[in-house]
Amino acid sequence: MTPKNRVLAALQHREADRVPTGEFATDYSVIEQALGRKTFWRAKRRYHEALWDGRRDEVVESMKRDTVDFTLAMGLDMVPVNLVPHRDFPFAKPKQLGEDTWEDERGNLLKYSHETEDIGLWRAGDKQPPTRDFRLPPEPDESELELVRHVVERLGETHFVFCRPGRFGGLGYIRGWTEDQFIRVAEDPDAVAAAHLRAAEGTSELLRPFVEAGVDGVALGVDYGHNHGPFVSPATFAKVYAPALKRQCELVHEAGLPCLFHSCGNNRVILDQMVAAGIDAYQAIQPLEKIHEIKAQFGDRLTLWGGVSSDTLCSGTPEQVRHQTLFTLKHCAPGGGLLLGSSHSVLVKTPLRN
Repeated sequence: MTPKNRVLAALQHREADRVPTGEFATDYSVIEQALGRKTFWRAKRRYHEALWDGRRDEVVESMKRDTVDFTLAMGLDMVPVNLVPHRDFPFAKPKQLGEDTWEDERGNLLKYSHETEDIGLWRAGDKQPPTRDFRLPPEPDESELELVRHVVERLGETHFVFCRPGRFGGLGYIRGWTEDQFIRVAEDPDAVAAAHLRAAEGTSELLRPFVEAGVDGVALGVDYGHNHGPFVSPATFAKVYAPALKRQCELVHEAGLPCLFHSCGNNRVILDQMVAAGIDAYQAIQPLEKIHEIKAQFGDRLTLWGGVSSDTLCSGTPEQVRHQTLFTLKHCAPGGGLLLGSSHSVLVKTPLRN
């Protein structure tokens, strides 16, 4: 079977010649270990600093080359693609305040994390950004589709190419949930639900360039919780978030593609609603969620993507990784419906041997 056929079999709950493997994301350090060279693919601080220095084309060429080479070198069945920054996007280099701190033109304070190596928004600014002549075109142009077209051309016949929709249109830094968002949910859940539903209606437009380019699947993502459970109660989730998720799934399916859904957190108490909404595969399955129990409860309706703890991959031994892998294969592979991968992504500092 081809890698693509293996993944399609798993999504159709059929057993393939072997369980397919793939990752939602892999950080640069593992790619560099595998390929023996530097990369800008998920290179975190180095990626941002290169864009600030006007090296956009160098960054994109590295992403194109290394996405293909890493997929082939590791024998993966799935390969992610996304839009890249527009060739003419005016990257504004922030003012460096310290070794790991910057202030951008909007007054946002940015900090570097030595733990994750991300540059994140530490404190939002209140400055009016300068007026620029450049405006992103309404639809992604060819420069933004460079990575997608390259990977589909090189691997589209053999591998399952899935997209992670979204455009680079501004900051591009790590940003999390805020207290204000949940205050709005508590004070006016109907308005928040309506806003999410309106946003969901834009899914078709978001997907169009990927569909026309020939991708095989769509990986949407919303982080609904933390280690101890979802951010909101199941009743609130049903009212505020589930309708928008259902509409997104409908639009993905209308485009003829499966919906692979990435969601961090222990979502067990709302997973029935996520399945009912129409997701085809669930990714970022944390060890706390007990993947074998999810298989027993939803295995005939939901493809599971994961099975090996990202923490174990990062800090464990090869024997511990092997133990988790064999456990997942034993309990989740029979009957199909398993995409073997990490519980979230392959994180920076993960040793290649794992």
